[in-house]
Amino acid sequence: SARRRHLLAPRPPAVRAPAARRAGAGVLPPAPAGVARADEVTASQDLLRTGWDPAEPGLSPSVVSGGTFGKLVSTPVNGKVYAQPIVAGPTVVVATENDYVYGLNAASGAVKWSVSLGTPWPASVEGCQIIVPNIGITSTPVYDPGTGTVYVVALTVPPGKPATKPVFNLVGLDAQTGAVTETVPIAGSPANDPGRPFDAFTELQRVGLLLMGGSVYAAFASHCDDSPYAGYVAKVDVATKALTLWSDEAGLTDTMGGIWQSGGGLMSDGPGRIFFTSGNGVSPAPGKGTSPPPELAESVVRLAVQTGGGLAAQDFFSPANAPALDAADTDFGSGAPVGLPVGSAAFPHLLVQAGKDGRVFVLNRDNLGGRKQAASGGDAVVSEAGPFRGLWGHPAVFEASTAPLPASSTGLQDYVYYLGRTDNLRALQLKTDSSGRPILTDVANSSGTFGYTSGSPVVTSNGTDASSAVVWVEGVSDGTGAGGTLYAFDAVPQTVNGALQLKQIWSAPIGTGSNFAIPATDSGRVYVGTRDGHVLGFGSPSASPLTAGSAINFPPTAVGGSAGPQTLTVTASRSVTVTGVTVGSTTSPDPFTLGQVTETPSGGTAGPVTSFPVSLSLGEQLGAPGTLGPPTAGRLDSYVDQLHVDGGPDVKCDKENRARHSNSVVHKHPGHSTSGRGAPCGRPGVSPRRGRRTRRASTHLRRLSRAAAKRKRTRCQNPCSTGWCESSRRGRG
Repeated sequence: SARRRHLLAPRPPAVRAPAARRAGAGVLPPAPAGVARADEVTASQDLLRTGWDPAEPGLSPSVVSGGTFGKLVSTPVNGKVYAQPIVAGPTVVVATENDYVYGLNAASGAVKWSVSLGTPWPASVEGCQIIVPNIGITSTPVYDPGTGTVYVVALTVPPGKPATKPVFNLVGLDAQTGAVTETVPIAGSPANDPGRPFDAFTELQRVGLLLMGGSVYAAFASHCDDSPYAGYVAKVDVATKALTLWSDEAGLTDTMGGIWQSGGGLMSDGPGRIFFTSGNGVSPAPGKGTSPPPELAESVVRLAVQTGGGLAAQDFFSPANAPALDAADTDFGSGAPVGLPVGSAAFPHLLVQAGKDGRVFVLNRDNLGGRKQAASGGDAVVSEAGPFRGLWGHPAVFEASTAPLPASSTGLQDYVYYLGRTDNLRALQLKTDSSGRPILTDVANSSGTFGYTSGSPVVTSNGTDASSAVVWVEGVSDGTGAGGTLYAFDAVPQTVNGALQLKQIWSAPIGTGSNFAIPATDSGRVYVGTRDGHVLGFGSPSASPLTAGSAINFPPTAVGGSAGPQTLTVTASRSVTVTGVTVGSTTSPDPFTLGQVTETPSGGTAGPVTSFPVSLSLGEQLGAPGTLGPPTAGRLDSYVDQLHVDGGPDVKCDKENRARHSNSVVHKHPGHSTSGRGAPCGRPGVSPRRGRRTRRASTHLRRLSRAAAKRKRTRCQNPCSTGWCESSRRGRG
């Protein structure tokens, strides 16, 4: 079809790629410079998962901050949207947790088609409260421009079956009509662990899909870390419908090792090469990366597609302290791997990986590093930055360089954008030392911080022109998704008050944000899906009669203190009548106070507004100053998760003052409980689900003990009280 647009960009010389593409063969990571590009066909733009769209001259900083950029599209859909939207020519494809798939007009947002793929799975059956009430399509789909097919993985309850017997299906749909072209059930046992059949009831498909070599790849993890589960990679040949399963925990203790990556996609840097990062479970024993053991939790793993179509691990990296990461639920797999399009002359093929402990590792994709392979018994990595706040998601990349960096390269406009939990957005600048070793250095931060479950950044630009680059982030206030906002930052650090800063140039509210959401960009527009069931599109010119350059960010403010005033300025994009200005808050009592509103005529000076309504003409402005003064302390519900992650076992939770969110978070952290008045949250061995978790843990511990006996050794110390087992985080209580 003439309407379908292909991604035909050649690769920079530092990255392997096939010289040509064929129908059904998947898409290539884009060249960052000077090449026409269209559509957003996969999670985070390309197979390296850089999040970088280099073909967006209409999203330059001057356009975004120019007063005409705003919301163009707001379309309600049936269900929460956790998956990144996909752009297929004139159609934006959106999938929901109610198992609906939509095709929207990319310009107007009008619904062209919608399809229900079945009955979504009710999350209450399992008990995990992270995604509620239904789980349907959670991962980002993938689009094949060669065939016009978009692929999704849907969790459904088949007709006549109980909710305890759900199934995962890979479903292909025509991107322009919504017609279902194929359905392939995901079932069976992994070839490397035949005794461990895949069970859809215990698995969650969160990782963005990968299309490569005529096959679609999906990865699986758990609900709330509830055992039993395992980390799987499924491969479906879209021509033959043949299914292959592989597990990253195929040893004696063949559980856990979930692959979830906070929604990041499976990464590839060339034919037959797949990278992912695993979470909690049995860590690999110390050894060379090129000899991967059966247990590969807490690891970056490179899978290879074998001649007969099977899958096998070829290389891995696992931090030296992987067992401690597992024991503390500080899993490496909360982050997803990202490949750099351009590396250095000494290390041309680089990968960036971080997890919950905030260390940022730069790895060699051709020799990941194994475990404890440095001369000192430490990590054999290219370099390490941080630690920063822990990562739930993955960084974005912008590189002005088009050729491998020589030794002693500094001052480059090559950046990795990192957003940790409740942290600032950080620009990590890439340079090389005298030996040619690439290093990331934190050179600039945003002035404001982002709440937990804020999304992974993306970058738009006009090729490698750094002055055209913008970083986009979906931010939220906390794990509930409240205060959802789409932010834009100048990608090049600017000097503000004498210091380098990532300068915010625009923002807009989006409603209730989804966990770890990724924006999509295409043809001068930015698309987001929300937890309250909407798809929003932003561009220029906006139909909004009032536009604002950026939102106000107040610093953390003590109870009884105050911050501000700061002024929000809005500009009329056409004639409009403003009937009033108010301030409000999602919490009570309201901590904000409105000051004197001012009106500024075009080319004039600001004067006070004495009454409303106020009529504005094109270009005229209103200024509304606000002050933050929290009169009382708020609830701690949104902070309970971070307290557990940071190891706060003595936090008290009164039953009379316990919110559902707190119960859900405690359920997420095995061995912790919402105890009675004055008792500590985090007492080992107490089950928040009336013994269910403890029974599961005990059963798993007995299996571990039998496995250890077979190996004639045991690693557990005091396993039934407060000790931890090096081979599994279930060795407690």
